[in-house]
Amino acid sequence: MDSNDNPKKITLLTAIIVGMNAMIGIGIAAIPTILADQVGPAGILSCLFSIFLILCIGLSLARAAEIFPGAGWNYLYPSKWGGHKIGMIASSFYILAVIAAMGFLTQQAGIWCSTFIPFIIPKYLGIIIIFILMLFVIAGAQASSFVQYLIAGCVLIPLGSTAFYCWFNFDSSLVTPFMPQGISSIFHAVPSIVFAFGGFESIISLYAILDNPKKNIPRAFVFSIVGVGIIYIFFFYGILFAIPNTFFVGGLNTTLFHVLKGYFPQAKILATFVLFGAVFGIIGTLHSMIWSLSTLFTSVLKITKSKFVHNALDKNIWNNKVSVILTTVAIALTSLFIRGEALPPLTSLFIISTYVLSIMALLFVRQEWKSGHNIITVLGLITGFFMIYIAGLKVLDVLL
Repeated sequence: MDSNDNPKKITLLTAIIVGMNAMIGIGIAAIPTILADQVGPAGILSCLFSIFLILCIGLSLARAAEIFPGAGWNYLYPSKWGGHKIGMIASSFYILAVIAAMGFLTQQAGIWCSTFIPFIIPKYLGIIIIFILMLFVIAGAQASSFVQYLIAGCVLIPLGSTAFYCWFNFDSSLVTPFMPQGISSIFHAVPSIVFAFGGFESIISLYAILDNPKKNIPRAFVFSIVGVGIIYIFFFYGILFAIPNTFFVGGLNTTLFHVLKGYFPQAKILATFVLFGAVFGIIGTLHSMIWSLSTLFTSVLKITKSKFVHNALDKNIWNNKVSVILTTVAIALTSLFIRGEALPPLTSLFIISTYVLSIMALLFVRQEWKSGHNIITVLGLITGFFMIYIAGLKVLDVLL
């Protein structure tokens, strides 16, 4: 028998690690600032609600993967109930979500790297960095799996060390007032926290290669989402229960490096460790995502019904290099013209819309009724629509 007829399957543990690696990114270093500014200690409730929302959506996507096998979930699932147009809308939302997220990372790249290059305005420094990375991608310099794990380690080890250090300096006076900005602030912070969970949907792509996927895909979603949620709460509130929110008044323009250096002057080595880890992580994430996004962009164009687009693809007018360049330009323009405070909720607005359009297939396409699955789907849709509303209000509030 040909070994290709029975490919080696990956384990549940591997799927969980893949999901966690996809979620945990350098963007989490900015979330404590957002929580300190928007909600305070009650942000723990925002985190718990975000975990519940992502769990409902993740388990619904797992069910969709079982019923509608195939690649390109952000087009496939919506098209099952809404046809080609809805599939294209959902895919476009997903691309816009990734562009917004990368625009935010580009801004953060400029802010963090300005510590080393202070004579360039951070906004423009980020643009320079993204175009330099674009040249590396065009030249064919791709990050290996080893480099990806190295990047993850360079991010997680400094941030984990910071969380432990802060918990050892816990200040009980910072726990109160628990809800200084009212109950509504709990929900207003959720879109930014959901932003930090972006990437969990990558588990769907493992369906064909995971051992016993019907059982293990839902498990991978649960263990990876809950695991990352615990890490986030430990990290976010280790910092916020040790450092007064007055040290975060600079908003997203104040890096965790400067906060730690200012409040814990005796821990300069730790602050420097965080600085180098964050810069390494930001640049590594942007580099890998430029190629991924350009590939996704091209794959979406291939399923359009536009003769003009297909002629461009057939004649090689639109190729990988063109896709990389246009993707980078879109990221640069997003970074240049949209305020950083708007980008996490804008990302959530587009990506949750994609999730909602995808899992609606579970209600509109005839299938075997399973009460547990349908209850989770309905909860996912209700919380999803609610968060689209909240994220939309947040974006309008920041932009207007």
